[in-house]
Amino acid sequence: MKFSIFVASVFLFSSFSLYAEKSPEELSSTCLGCHGVVSYNNIYPTYKVPKLGNQHKDYIVAALKAYRSGERSHTTMKAHAANLSDLDIDKIADYFSSFKAKIATPEDVKMIDEANSCVGCHGVDGNSEVPTFPRIAGQYEDYLYQSLKSYKNGKRNNAIMNGVASTLNDDQMRKLSKYFASQKGMLNINQGRVAIKD
Repeated sequence: MKFSIFVASVFLFSSFSLYAEKSPEELSSTCLGCHGVVSYNNIYPTYKVPKLGNQHKDYIVAALKAYRSGERSHTTMKAHAANLSDLDIDKIADYFSSFKAKIATPEDVKMIDEANSCVGCHGVDGNSEVPTFPRIAGQYEDYLYQSLKSYKNGKRNNAIMNGVASTLNDDQMRKLSKYFASQKGMLNINQGRVAIKD
């Protein structure tokens, strides 16, 4: 009898734990498998997986929902986002946006001419104050370059970015990517859940 009660209680407890809500840290652990590895490369095309620490929550939410719906295409991201609920997405976005970086003051930034068309949305140094526009300061240079190329050739869709990228040549895209990557802003978050420098 005691054994039956024990077995029943184990099954009851395990069924409750299956449906227990996961913490932001638990939900983000899968993300950290790629985004938490410093300089981890995506393949085909090859570029570094973007940093997520210090990114705007609203931007992360919008990006994950776009991957989930198929509006944004990336095989790995679509697969990971497919089964996330809105609450899961919100918690993941809370987690990554909770890491804060020291950023330069605008007067400390020496802007390049090519960045004039970027300032309205991303700010002088790439640390956008608008929560729906991504912070790009300190992001990996090759990721920024690949993103600009994808907007230019229509592989990524955003009316503003497609328009801006269509006016840029390859040299300008490389120069912008280098400029914004050199600014302070985005953080790597390692598997130990701490912000680290490259």
